[in-house]
Amino acid sequence: MGIETRPIERPTPWLVGLGVVTAAVATVPPALVGLDAPSVPVSELGLPPGVALALAGVGFVALAAWRLHADGARAAVLVGLAGAAVLLYEGVAIGAELGAAPLGHVYGAAGGAVAAAGLLGVLVAWRRRDLPPTGTPVRGRLLAAVAVVVLLAATRASVPAWAGVLAVVALVLVAVPLLVARVTAGVTAGRPVGAASTTSLRVLHLGLPDPGAAPAPAVELTRRLAAAGHRITVLTPGRPHLADRVEHHGTGWVHWTHPGPARPRALRRAAYVLGALVAVRRVEADVVVEEITAPLGSLAVAHRARRPTLAVVSRLPDPVPAGERAPLRRLRWWAIRTHRAVIARSPAAAAALAAAGSRADVTVVGTGIDPAALRTAPQERTDDIVVRVEHLGAGQRDLLVHAWAQAAPRVPGRLVLLGGEGLADELRPRFARLGLADRVEPAPADTVHARVAAARLTVVVPGIPDALARVAALEALAVGTPVLAGDTAGVRDVVPPALGALVTPAGDHDADAAALAGALVALHADRPRHAAAAARGPALARPHDRDVLAGHTEDVYLAAARAVRRGLVRR
Repeated sequence: MGIETRPIERPTPWLVGLGVVTAAVATVPPALVGLDAPSVPVSELGLPPGVALALAGVGFVALAAWRLHADGARAAVLVGLAGAAVLLYEGVAIGAELGAAPLGHVYGAAGGAVAAAGLLGVLVAWRRRDLPPTGTPVRGRLLAAVAVVVLLAATRASVPAWAGVLAVVALVLVAVPLLVARVTAGVTAGRPVGAASTTSLRVLHLGLPDPGAAPAPAVELTRRLAAAGHRITVLTPGRPHLADRVEHHGTGWVHWTHPGPARPRALRRAAYVLGALVAVRRVEADVVVEEITAPLGSLAVAHRARRPTLAVVSRLPDPVPAGERAPLRRLRWWAIRTHRAVIARSPAAAAALAAAGSRADVTVVGTGIDPAALRTAPQERTDDIVVRVEHLGAGQRDLLVHAWAQAAPRVPGRLVLLGGEGLADELRPRFARLGLADRVEPAPADTVHARVAAARLTVVVPGIPDALARVAALEALAVGTPVLAGDTAGVRDVVPPALGALVTPAGDHDADAAALAGALVALHADRPRHAAAAARGPALARPHDRDVLAGHTEDVYLAAARAVRRGLVRR
């Protein structure tokens, strides 16, 4: 006959509270309780530890009796409490005989209380001997308790320092359980309930940026996986105006959850880190996927998760310089190298991993391009230059304005601002002040591919994130339009010299604007490159079809899950 344990009667929180109170009493600064006066005997400095032991013993007896009562062992409760009373009485009597008051009485009571706690512990263990082990990480909790006691003891000479350590410990004991509850509730609230098919996966995806309603290549890839029937939970740092939600795609869904507050940034990141470490243990998933980005790197979830883990690498931290210690950078790379399976978003990222000594099984799968670009019909070419503005930061906007001011007098056609209507409206007055109002045209987002197909060239402004620059370049080549972009590893992989031009930023705004303007003028007049892009660009871009790459990603996820089912990976 099994023993039913009601959640309200779980004693763990009370044990934790008892441990904190015991540690505080045992290490209380003498100045706080008046034991630092010259008239106080040195022997009485041992009173706080004795009182703490007695308190801990009596508290454990009460909790153990509570546990036995919850299990229905009323006879064991009566026997245990009677035995505890006898042991406590005898302990006080023995202490009074062996030592002077009050120290003898206190340590006698402490000894009796500890013996009584041992008696109740034996009764609890006997009563619950047929139950399976709880799996509670006892060693980790004991080490944490020892560390707390050592910290409190080391700071007891200073009341402010001791009080500060005690406050931090109390805050952690309150904040961590709240965060655990928040993460556990967040990843389950609102999710559809239903049985999955044999090929459907439960995926926990850590760190995938939540774009809200805006399109993002990596997110579009994830939504395609959901449409294939997979159930994906994304845990990501919060951002203002973004709420937890469930997106339904096909027979699957993507559940977005954000642990912690959206502001300030430091607290948002800390809440994400703690939430991710909790989620890899508590959220049911067949595969855990971790996004690795600079500068944070990895959280080494491969060490903590009890299921297969995959890393997704878009941009890596800088390598550790030869001959330098750089402990934080070495720690980041150690965490990255803990992964044994990696999806690299570009060949450059895969090469960087190999150069850093990673022994992971690396599969190169990009985020892909919108399939609509590959289906766009050929357009009659104009002299216009198109630029995607939805991802431009302030620095990139300034660079674009000054470069076009220098290039516009030397080339025909207009500068077409694609997407990001709000940014386009912001940029038009700046061009107007330079006398270029009639040389700039905003275009709505639903005409992006058609306008790129009709343009003379596409400008990918240097400085935008490498993954986004790579997608913009590939979508231009998909419609046969040459590309002018910054010289980065991700773009260099997909834009051959014959199909475009790459510029290397010098770090000086005026010089960079002049270099971008010069390259724009040269590429605009380069007919052989125009012809090469029209002939070879679509074939080069076709393998990057997002629908195809979603299938490749699904294969990697399924292979990881099957390895567990075959026993090749230990949970």
